[in-house]
Amino acid sequence: MNKAQLIKRVEDILKILNREYPEARTHLDFSSPFELLVSTVLAAQCTDVRINLVMPPLYKKIYKGPKDILKDGIENFTNNIKSITFFNSKAKSIIGMCEMLVNDFGGKVPGTIEELTKLPGVGRKSASVVLGNCFGQKDVIIVDTHLKRVSGRLGLIENDNPEKIETELKEIVPSEQQYNYSLKIGEHGRVICDAKKPKCEECFLNNICPSKNLLTKQNKKAKK
Repeated sequence: MNKAQLIKRVEDILKILNREYPEARTHLDFSSPFELLVSTVLAAQCTDVRINLVMPPLYKKIYKGPKDILKDGIENFTNNIKSITFFNSKAKSIIGMCEMLVNDFGGKVPGTIEELTKLPGVGRKSASVVLGNCFGQKDVIIVDTHLKRVSGRLGLIENDNPEKIETELKEIVPSEQQYNYSLKIGEHGRVICDAKKPKCEECFLNNICPSKNLLTKQNKKAKK
């Protein structure tokens, strides 16, 4: 497909997704940019459900800002998040992130992708999550596993590399709809377009998705 056709496909997809998922939002619980930043870093290769069980009580009682984590120390912080995957390496990143927030940004979470990605443990995905949710930035693509999978099945991207995926989508998704697209396509990946068992028969993007026949055959084969 050429670029004009891809832009039209995205337009059609967004109309349907906006109708089906009007309340789509991030699945991490937070009450400040700092909380979302920490939780997003911790959520890498871990479930949002686990993060939501562990972190909100800690934010409420102990960790209201980066100085609180630094004051508590890496040993206590590591012990408090030990039920989260890769807790040791993540604790070190969070400590480094908090030190930079205090020393370079006055204890506040910065509001640009350039500044955010300078922080230890913060990649473009985590930065985009914070910018979209906390700073009202609409021109961010959040390349998580759901967006990558569903966008690929819909024939919108050709690359596997997250930064290349971001570049591809930014060329065909309107800038004011990029954050919205990320949320809605992610929700579709959770609800319908599962990695192993996509519900193609009940998918409302059936008439648009070029992968539907292949996935339907896979489903039928799996049921035998």
